[in-house]
Amino acid sequence: MRDYIKVKDRSTLLRDQGSNAIVNDSKYEYENYMRLKRQREKENDKVNHLESEIDTLKSDVSEIKDLLKSFIEKLG
Repeated sequence: MRDYIKVKDRSTLLRDQGSNAIVNDSKYEYENYMRLKRQREKENDKVNHLESEIDTLKSDVSEIKDLLKSFIEKLG
């Protein structure tokens, strides 16, 4: 197991003596980070879905316009 030392004035931060990396030891902060990460991913998924829906609607409107133009040309 790695050896850690506490970071001065930061109760939840530890320094890995092997790699010199800073590690956060707070379960609460980790869970909060993961909750926010899942929330951002959910929002990104929603935006991507809405963009897809808009693209589909644009395509449908374009097709309707083409059909109307064709219909008007046949009448005229």
